[in-house]
Amino acid sequence: MDRIDAMRLFIRVADAGSFSKAANDLGLGQPTVSRRIQDLEASLDATLFMRTTRSLSLTEAGERFYKRAADILVEFDDAEAEARGLDHEPVGLLRISCVSSMARLVIGPRISSFMKLHPHVRVDVLTDDTYTDLVGEGVDLAVRIGSLTDSSLMAKKVAEAPRALWASPEYLAARGTPQHPNDLASHDAVMFRQITQTEWTLTRNDETVNVKVDGRFKASSGDLLLQAAQNGLGLFLSASWLVSDCINDGSLVRVLPEWTAAPSPIYFVWASGKLRGKAKLFADHVAEALKSYEDPC
Repeated sequence: MDRIDAMRLFIRVADAGSFSKAANDLGLGQPTVSRRIQDLEASLDATLFMRTTRSLSLTEAGERFYKRAADILVEFDDAEAEARGLDHEPVGLLRISCVSSMARLVIGPRISSFMKLHPHVRVDVLTDDTYTDLVGEGVDLAVRIGSLTDSSLMAKKVAEAPRALWASPEYLAARGTPQHPNDLASHDAVMFRQITQTEWTLTRNDETVNVKVDGRFKASSGDLLLQAAQNGLGLFLSASWLVSDCINDGSLVRVLPEWTAAPSPIYFVWASGKLRGKAKLFADHVAEALKSYEDPC
């Protein structure tokens, strides 16, 4: 087994988190996969996996090797594509991660056009409303919203989406339309459950108001909060990309239109090194769409 194949097998096992699952995916026997990984570890004189009866995880050496091996395989795939006369045409699997609402509204609609441009690429999308472990899941590119907390990852800010207040006409008819941010204290809000801060900060020109808000509905999903706002459960402080369809169909209307909240940053995030290959091509493909949401609603 040559080193390139060994690295591919190692990454497949790491992504699967199981010798048996990787073996099943590859049509190999589990003993064969286990033996080949042991041979790789012996050649490196390093233990790549921590093995227990119930779990399989990367050691520190395994995590370092994963990042390097992934970079090497990208370079190898590029070289192989060029040698085959594909003019640097990308090949292989591209794994993307983003929250489900962004996948539905922004990323998903552009995947088909990307795959038509690059017919040798396979795409796997992980949608999760909590942050995915990029190394553990073998993610090539993630699109993340808001402040970043993991300083070990590489990141590039691609856009800043304006945020404003929205509500359904039904809610406003029943509860009245706020005329000033101070009025929000007597209204219901629908809020992300991950955000412990229950204070909204709104700005108009040089004037800034902080107001405490509360409500009966919280969720970790932007789609659920959007539906709750449409159904009249409360006011929604949201980025423009999430509510764009609702603005067009009239199910949500702007509240306090002269007031805005701090824009929500949007980042491309990846595990290590320079963004390149399939991941860079896809980032370039969706960057314009993401930047289009910088325009005020």
